[in-house]
Amino acid sequence: MNSVSPILWYRRKLLLAGLAACGCHVSAKAEDAPHVRILFLGNSYTAHNGLPAIVGELLLSSKVLAPHIGSYLQGGFKLEQHATDSKALALLKQGADDGKPWDVVVVQEQSVLSSLAAVNGEAQQYMNGGLSKLVALAREVNPRMLIVDFQVWARHERLWKKKAADALSTGTNADDAHARIRRANVNAVQVALAKNPGANLVVSPVGDFWRLVQDVYPAMSLYEEDGTHPDMMGSMLTGLIIAGTIGGREVIEKSAWIGECPFAQVERLKKVLLDHPEVFKSAGK
Repeated sequence: MNSVSPILWYRRKLLLAGLAACGCHVSAKAEDAPHVRILFLGNSYTAHNGLPAIVGELLLSSKVLAPHIGSYLQGGFKLEQHATDSKALALLKQGADDGKPWDVVVVQEQSVLSSLAAVNGEAQQYMNGGLSKLVALAREVNPRMLIVDFQVWARHERLWKKKAADALSTGTNADDAHARIRRANVNAVQVALAKNPGANLVVSPVGDFWRLVQDVYPAMSLYEEDGTHPDMMGSMLTGLIIAGTIGGREVIEKSAWIGECPFAQVERLKKVLLDHPEVFKSAGK
């Protein structure tokens, strides 16, 4: 227990308490883990390299939680669009493949809006409204549902050197863009909690850890050539952060799946996450 960061342990207790309340229980077989039903709502950042499946593989290989994964991913979609999309709402209400309600919904805001919302009132209202609506809709399905706000990363700094319009629209440089994204997510979560008291809503600090990994391992590639989407290592890092947000430190420690990534590099990513529990603890604050 001493090796588990307080915030991650608390989140896992909340999730497992919710699973128990919903009638989910551990099988008598020692190798079985409590089932968790996770729905992803996002756009190309979540769809790229099959992030939902990566999170599922990491959870499964850790043997901490047995995942049921669902997703509705549309290119360029914002949370407000998901909150009013008939197919997204039908999937949210339908539940997982075993007929039971989702335990977790992971929601990802569009990257440009995520930064613009920190400096533009109209964009802020749009982002805040989208998250607040999804939190309310998720709680109608399952009052104990864990809503995970997937905080995205800033674009690669080389895009600012090229004066790329999409990068310039997110901030004056990569650090500024990251600070804006972080600030906008904190604000959106605070507004959503004010409108939905008692909601089990947390931020998964993906963007924060991307910046930290780039500082610790500047030669490690996380981006595709477009400087926006993740390469396989970027998706692995994102998957580890989201899996850890859902299942706690133990998931990161025990996950054995590495996909197509080099073992040594995955171990470096895991070490950064495990060495910096304060990043998880300060998420959303």
